[in-house]
Amino acid sequence: MRAMFANLTRADFGGRSQREPRAAKRWQVHALFDEIQVAISDDDFSRVDRLMARLVFLTASHSRAS
Repeated sequence: MRAMFANLTRADFGGRSQREPRAAKRWQVHALFDEIQVAISDDDFSRVDRLMARLVFLTASHSRAS
């Protein structure tokens, strides 16, 4: 049993889970993707451009954080 906990540090026991922010980002990306598809089907290309810029910003900030 002692061997199971030998490599743990204080950081392993504190703070929030890293999965929570990732799940929120993933949900935002999926929501933006759905909005982009609707805008494309409506031929609203200015909206597509705005949504794509938001998607780029969201995914760029996500990749820098990991």
